[in-house]
Amino acid sequence: MSEPRTDNRLDDAPMQPLQCRHCAARLLVRKSTVHQTSLQWNAEAIEACAELGASPMPGPALAGCSRLKESLEAEVAAGTLRIVQPA
Repeated sequence: MSEPRTDNRLDDAPMQPLQCRHCAARLLVRKSTVHQTSLQWNAEAIEACAELGASPMPGPALAGCSRLKESLEAEVAAGTLRIVQPA
């Protein structure tokens, strides 16, 4: 039996903290490409986000709230959120 493969995707660019400009939710984020974003929500961030808090499904069923995209785009434009594989 072979050894499990080590997941080293975060070695080149670990997740970074991000604060939503609308609700101040704090979560972790990583931009792998222009079109691919990984988000790591915690209980406090879900509670702070009015859109996720109002969702009929428990937890962040979607990638995030619609307003979070604006915060992500602003951080990329400012150069504070790096895209690992730019287009």
